[in-house]
Amino acid sequence: MRSFRRNAHGAALLALALVLGACGSGVGDDGSEPTGSGGGGEPLASQLTLGGPPECPERPFCEPGLKETYGIEFQEFQPLDVGGPQTVNALKAGRVDVGLLFSTSSAIAANDFVVLEDDKNLQQAENITPIVRTEVLDDTIEGLLNEVSAALDTDTMTQLNGRVEIDQEDPADVASSFLEDQGISGDGASGTGELTVGAVAFAENQIVAEMYAQVLEQAGYTVNRQTDLRSREILYPALKSGEVDIAPEYLGTLLIFLDESAAASGDPANNAELLSPLLEKDGLSLLEFSEANDTNAFVVTQETAEKFDLEQLSDLAAEQ
Repeated sequence: MRSFRRNAHGAALLALALVLGACGSGVGDDGSEPTGSGGGGEPLASQLTLGGPPECPERPFCEPGLKETYGIEFQEFQPLDVGGPQTVNALKAGRVDVGLLFSTSSAIAANDFVVLEDDKNLQQAENITPIVRTEVLDDTIEGLLNEVSAALDTDTMTQLNGRVEIDQEDPADVASSFLEDQGISGDGASGTGELTVGAVAFAENQIVAEMYAQVLEQAGYTVNRQTDLRSREILYPALKSGEVDIAPEYLGTLLIFLDESAAASGDPANNAELLSPLLEKDGLSLLEFSEANDTNAFVVTQETAEKFDLEQLSDLAAEQ
């Protein structure tokens, strides 16, 4: 489950620009090979070190899931941060061989990391999706927010995140330029009334929330913003109570947040189908999900990928 996405996610990513100038990836500062340089006919993972959030040994999508789904057990686990600069630096310095980041993290492209394909669908789909209070939802809101969703994919979201996390652009400016480039505008619509758009305070959530807010303002709505909320535990009750009317959310994480026993999967349509009735009970509506999927991603450096011929997670179970 994607319960790692918390306030730590935003704080770590916003600090990312401070560490991108660190030493090269995949090997140690002294030029040493990755920590798993041994052989002997054992599964490759048993020779490597995994780095990730401290909760990883207990979470079903991390070490337990890797063992059950892929038969992967690492030689060592190093507790680091939640997809942030500690994990990035540990990968670059060769202190860990495999790291857990988020699939839309700007650190991946900035450091030429290789994302290992989740070929057995361990991770749940975390497509970015508008959530709207049903009481305020109308055809104009639905049409405009669905248009935003249709224009977002994972690569695009990663690039937009980089403009905020690395280039230090303002999320509102990034959202504005995206809407202009995509030709998405509320001009000519006849929206009326006052709306509040909310978001948890990390770059990606704030960028998408600004897209929603700006296109609705163009359509004639008066839009207030609460885009510095600390967590989902604050945002979701605000949606239920009407303090917030609209927010970007993540399919798998929100589903598990509302029902810990839900059968979240790597299929976004499945997650949306299970999530929709749970939201309806709280007076909320699920609009169309985007192709932008910010899920957990196991990554290696380019050097490690080439050394061990790594493309997908199953490759870590291969004997060496």
